[in-house]
Amino acid sequence: MSTGLLLAAPVAQALELATSGFGTVGYAISDQSYRYQRFIDDTGTFKRDTVIGGQLELKFSPELSATVQAIVAPSVRNDTDWSLTPSWAFLSWRPGNDWLLRVGKQRVSMFLNSENRDVGQTYDFARLPMEMYGISPTVDFTGLSVSHSWLPDLGELTLDVFGGQAAIAARTHSRDYGTLFTPVRTGIVGSVLTLRTDDATWRVGLHHTVTRLKSGEDFDSDYPYVDLGGYFQVSKQMFGPGVPTTAAIANDVITFGGDVEVAPTWRVVGELARNIQHRTNRGQSTFGGYVAVLHKMDRFTPYVSFAKLRSTGVSVGLVAKLDASVVPGQDDLNASQRAVADSIPTYDQESVALGSSYALSSHSKLKAEWLNTRVGKRSAMVDSPLGSDVVRHQRINVLTVNYSFAF
Repeated sequence: MSTGLLLAAPVAQALELATSGFGTVGYAISDQSYRYQRFIDDTGTFKRDTVIGGQLELKFSPELSATVQAIVAPSVRNDTDWSLTPSWAFLSWRPGNDWLLRVGKQRVSMFLNSENRDVGQTYDFARLPMEMYGISPTVDFTGLSVSHSWLPDLGELTLDVFGGQAAIAARTHSRDYGTLFTPVRTGIVGSVLTLRTDDATWRVGLHHTVTRLKSGEDFDSDYPYVDLGGYFQVSKQMFGPGVPTTAAIANDVITFGGDVEVAPTWRVVGELARNIQHRTNRGQSTFGGYVAVLHKMDRFTPYVSFAKLRSTGVSVGLVAKLDASVVPGQDDLNASQRAVADSIPTYDQESVALGSSYALSSHSKLKAEWLNTRVGKRSAMVDSPLGSDVVRHQRINVLTVNYSFAF
């Protein structure tokens, strides 16, 4: 027995365990009775921004380690529950100073703050602009990533290449039937090139995703117009030539972003994304972006930002036609036309935000923000009230206050 303990002692001494925690407790309230970004309305909510997390990192050697990060946040499978889910769970192997391999559950490094989006203490925005951070087909994946770094004269250059799968629930809201979560499986491959210098971070990425229904059924890809009835055929049970389907929906997402110190205490941050969807006329093809100016004033960092998100392609026209489809005296039929229109994620919105962070310490920040969002023709971020017309050509004012920490 003593011999076994002696053999185990060097192994135990070689292991290094590091722990950390983080979180945001946030409150948001709007001036509208309908919900925006799942939870925000005029009654106020803590569910939109509140998240608590922890991370464990176990180093077996300088080359090999394991990382697990879990968060408590509102469920992504319904609008009522809170859930404990792993955001990271991977093994890392560093065969050399310039190479890093990871296998397991990881974040998609699509945007500037993709990896640290749950750690609000690491950025000054009260909330990352949803016109950018809300359009990714998936925020994480389980698979393999390979990173290689170079040190040219201009800074540190890193290329990330990754691929894997994600099981998620796609959320839609209907004015007639409420909120629906549809389980899907998304495969993703991508590459991201990041350049870090003394005063700037630049990132460009290309991602390809393929999404299938978890049930194994096909997606509807279009809805033919039935001249005889004056409606669109939105199901196999309805009279018509048949609903075209596709086994999977593909997306190509191109991203570009920069965080630049333009002068001492002044930064400009901006990101652009183009999401191109294939194999369907009822999907999500979008163009979005934002630009923000931040000014550090001792512990305060006030900022102003402008963001915009627009849907493009044939889906925009299809939604308008479905929404305008009305057959007199056919309430159920008309409801089916509206429900399908609502299920197609289209966006026409822009936002202006004024806010500031205040560094209480090196590990905690207090933030406040006023956000004004203008909805044009419609936006899938808005839950139009049951039994009413779709929310369009309206402004939504949101006041947010939160406290973020990390230790």
